[in-house]
Order: sequence, then structure tokens, then C-alpha cells
Amino acid sequence: MNTKAINSLSTSKKLKEIKNKLPDGDLSLNDLTNLLSSEGVQFLIIILLAPFLIPVSIPGSSTPFGIMIILLELAFLRNKSIYIPDIIGKYEISKENVFKLFNVLERIFGYLEKISKPRGNLYSKRYVIILNGLMTIMLAALLFLPLPIPFTDFTPAISILLLSLSILEKDSYLMILGFISGILTAFYFMSVGYLGIEIIRLTLNYIISII
Repeated sequence: MNTKAINSLSTSKKLKEIKNKLPDGDLSLNDLTNLLSSEGVQFLIIILLAPFLIPVSIPGSSTPFGIMIILLELAFLRNKSIYIPDIIGKYEISKENVFKLFNVLERIFGYLEKISKPRGNLYSKRYVIILNGLMTIMLAALLFLPLPIPFTDFTPAISILLLSLSILEKDSYLMILGFISGILTAFYFMSVGYLGIEIIRLTLNYIISII
């Protein structure tokens, strides 16, 4: 199937077609970018979100994937070609793990596409796209914070997924849901930070009291 035909497919079917055309051997982030560049930045961002959405273990992926999402979104907002530093672009993923990512995303999109459709016109307004991009960048920065706390990867990832998919599917309702999810995620992280500071303060006060 040629590129033009693939571009006419739904997101889940695009994933299946591209998965079947993956080259043998490990794939670097540069390879993945080159392979998916014709599908657009938001599509590539969604691929990079997969490890944060489900238990697909790719050791050490949090930082390079988070930085990569930020770089991709910046390129999208500035309408510039994608620039990836070598230290990030050379990060490799085994073909087995790439297959896992695609398989999971196929299932997720198979469900989301049943409830998502072109609605409204928010996705066509430049200021909304900029706001969408800035929120995506903020959420991506949260992805690679080294926090051993439940949902600190999943919550920003699901918010970015909704924001990126809303652009691909031209769904204003999904975009609004993404904004709401992003705001709730920010509040969650602020709550985690506040609780962390309080725990440290109480611990120090206890230590001082027994000295």
C-alpha cells in the first residue's frame, strides 16, 4: 500500500499498515521519525506516548521520549522541520518493543475512533493550536520527572494523547476534554509536590524534636 493510501486510513489502520512495513532490527528515534514523518508530528507524538499509557517496559525511555515530544511539538508550533539532537535521536528501541507499542495503540485507537469524529472548529483556530501545543509541552516535561509515585506518567500521557488525537481527528470535543485532563493533571502534580514538602517538613520537625 502506498503512502497516499495509508494517509487516507483511520489512525488505528495506519498503525497496522506501518507496523507491517517496519524494517528488521532495532529502530532509533531518528529511524522512527524518518519512517513516520509523512504522517505528521501529532501521529509521531502518539507513538512515543505508548510506554506511558500501558505497562510496556522500555528501560530508560522516559527522558528521551519526553524530550522528543517537546521537540516535536515545538517544531509543529513553529511550522519548522524536526530537529533531534544526536544524543536523543540515537536512542534505540528493539523491534519487539516497537511492535508492542503499535499493538497497544491499535487497541486504544480502535476504541477511541468509535467515539471520536470531526466536531466543531477549535482545531482550525491558530490561538487554540498554540494553547494546545503549550499544554502538550508542559505535560511532556512532567513525563520525565523522576517521581516514584503512581500515575505521574499515565496522567500527563493520557492528556497529551487526547490533545494530539483531537488534532488528527479534527475533534473539538476531544480537545476540550484534553484541556480539562491537562488542568487536572497539573493540579495532581501540585498536590503531590505539596504533600512531598509537608512530609519532609514533618519528618524534619520530628527529628529535631527527638534530638
